[in-house]
Amino acid sequence: MSSLADLRLSHRGPVIAPDDSGYEAARGTFNGMLDRRPEIVTRPLDVDDVAASVGYALEAGLPVAVRGGGHGVAGHCVGDGSLVVDLRLMRHVTVNAQDRTVTCGGGALWEDVDPACQRHGLAMPGGTFGDTGVAGLTLGGGIGHLSPAFGLSLDNLLSVRLVTGDGEIIMASEEERPDLFWALRGGGGNFGVVVEFTFRLQPVGQLFGGAVVFQLEDAPAVLRAWRDLMTDAPDNFQSFAQTFRDGATGDGGVHLSIAQLDGADAGREVVERLTGDLTPLRTEVRPMYYPELQEIYARLPFGLRNYWSGRFLRELPDELLALTAEKFAGDGANGAVLFESLHGAPRRVPADATAFTGRQARWNATFINVWLDPEEDDRQIEAARSYSKALTPWALGGGYLNYASEPASEGLESDFGAEQLGRLRAIKREYDPANVFRFNHNIVPAES
Repeated sequence: MSSLADLRLSHRGPVIAPDDSGYEAARGTFNGMLDRRPEIVTRPLDVDDVAASVGYALEAGLPVAVRGGGHGVAGHCVGDGSLVVDLRLMRHVTVNAQDRTVTCGGGALWEDVDPACQRHGLAMPGGTFGDTGVAGLTLGGGIGHLSPAFGLSLDNLLSVRLVTGDGEIIMASEEERPDLFWALRGGGGNFGVVVEFTFRLQPVGQLFGGAVVFQLEDAPAVLRAWRDLMTDAPDNFQSFAQTFRDGATGDGGVHLSIAQLDGADAGREVVERLTGDLTPLRTEVRPMYYPELQEIYARLPFGLRNYWSGRFLRELPDELLALTAEKFAGDGANGAVLFESLHGAPRRVPADATAFTGRQARWNATFINVWLDPEEDDRQIEAARSYSKALTPWALGGGYLNYASEPASEGLESDFGAEQLGRLRAIKREYDPANVFRFNHNIVPAES
């Protein structure tokens, strides 16, 4: 068996062990509730380093965790007793403006990709935060401001380069290993270390965007107005609604994002429809470019305590909106409930075209709970879980795994469905039969 010294000779990037000074920082995750201790953390410089890391893990009998942006609430990027392949040094971005494609490293963040593309009047449909990782968001779905017009992030994925569970470097696309490519688009990090992504880009110039914020007392009326507007929203418009209360300050409100691709005139008309007779606390909308739009939400720092839970929904009735507003009324809950509209392009993709499970849902609702005091853990976790459970009458399958601290069901059957999960398990058996990549919402390999 190769020694740690041998790994350090073959791996050009940093190799961090528990006795090294950088270990404590290297094992940190976004979610401060988690305290996991890997055996080794490697920071590859290229695909050969990644293959060396996986090869060492196989010889040493270590499972592998993969860190892209490291922003996942479930903290799968670090595993107890694992070898962590930390891709944060692999953030290269190459734009081919003529072909309208972008290729980026497995550790790239959206703030690496978006400005490079926007220089050419192009954009890649991502999420809503510039500091999240391309890899995790794409492999699990990718709902964002451009989704109605151009699809989910994974709908724009053309190919990937990855290192499999046996250390092999391979490509996957619609033409090459199409079954694996199907599984990667929605099956998360179950099938290998994706070291490079190539996406199709879309023409996106100046748009009209920003946010409108209302006082918390107006939540019932604001949510109804937002739901009614989004029920028949066109592809060129996206808005998310977030009802929130800050546990530290007690401040609360309703935050509506605005993304109108048709420009300022159409955008102002939409804002007028949303506000109606209500008086917003703040109206921060203007002509802007896509990378600016990706900064309208305050970034969540690493190290806070987090628990998130939600469901895909087939409808958003008044009863549910009232329940949500009541959750934060008076001395109610802290945290936030995020509603996302799933209209337009993502719903026109056949449900079985990728492994993503939310195609047939019309909405997504997620309780996002963030706090500081460890003694509050049980209460705050229960607040998120109880809200998610209350969504059951309107739920469609499971939840959006990118936002899930835990899956909706043990074994993932309600999240993927029995037939789709069976297909995923068969592909997992082919590319990772030993379940080396088990630090994820884990798809267990099918039995031989």
